[in-house]
Amino acid sequence: MRTQGWLRPEFLLAAGLVAVAGCAGPARRSPEKVEPQSYMRIVRADSGAVSLQIAVRQFQPADRRGPSIWLVGASHVGESNYYAALQKHLDRQGLVLFEGVGAKSRRPQFDPEEETSLQHTMAGALGVVFQLQAVRYDREHFRNSDLTIAQLQQLLQGRTRGAEAEAGGSGAGADQEFDQLLQMMDGRSTLGFLLHIGLKLIGSSAKLQAMTKLVLIEALGGVQGDMAQMKGLPPSIQRLMVVIIQERNKVVLADLASVLKARPRPVSIGVFYGAGHMADLEKRLRANLNYRPRSEVWLTALSVDLQAAGLSSTEVDAMRQLVRWQLDALQPAGDKTPAAKEKR
Repeated sequence: MRTQGWLRPEFLLAAGLVAVAGCAGPARRSPEKVEPQSYMRIVRADSGAVSLQIAVRQFQPADRRGPSIWLVGASHVGESNYYAALQKHLDRQGLVLFEGVGAKSRRPQFDPEEETSLQHTMAGALGVVFQLQAVRYDREHFRNSDLTIAQLQQLLQGRTRGAEAEAGGSGAGADQEFDQLLQMMDGRSTLGFLLHIGLKLIGSSAKLQAMTKLVLIEALGGVQGDMAQMKGLPPSIQRLMVVIIQERNKVVLADLASVLKARPRPVSIGVFYGAGHMADLEKRLRANLNYRPRSEVWLTALSVDLQAAGLSSTEVDAMRQLVRWQLDALQPAGDKTPAAKEKR
């Protein structure tokens, strides 16, 4: 009997990564084949605090003629100081291309209907805030650069039909996985309803809250490179991740190419997307637009004081081993996830 897609551990982990870190013109090719550095890292302090930091990276054209482009990685739930720092940075840019899939307007703000969303409930349970509540999108220089839900569904259906043709009619549906993910995120599915209840339970206990934060920090900090390249995922979920990340990134690159051709051009451009998009976006910036990294800033998105929460070293080690085991399970044999990049 086939397990329901939304009950599989890898689907739940992928959904969690999407929820938090994740939802062109003529190319000038470069021989450079540099793999991007991670955009998420774990910082462990001697005091017992553990933090997830996310990079904001500046890129410039190789010939130094043209605007700077900042890849502004985001966590969709985080601390209020984190979003305040992001807002200051974004407000300094000449143009911001932002992630807005399914947005009801060109400049989305928090909709009261989203109080039932998984991300809003997760933020409340963890004692942090939801991105759409914390960031002001009502700036004249903010521009939605994303696919619509209908476009995503069309792309996923096309990939599913292609997989079915290759498999002789037995391909699994990435479009069905996407529908399940949407239902889970907005609470319409049974699993979504149960997750909302579970998150509210977590919010009622300081220790459970700290343990959940630790799991998120370890999982996100353990992701290396492009989330869409986790080849240990089942085919349908891998196709889903490819569309959610790579197809939307193509829209961003096409918008960037148009802006770079226009006159006058902004002095600097910010690309404000989930951190899970950034490795693939950086590859496209390098290969298609001939941009190179110049500088970076690391911002703390989530943190937890393990000692204050009363978590023992045994509990912490068990949590870390569990997360690393699950991340390793998403990698093909012989290509296990390296230890998360950490800083003290």
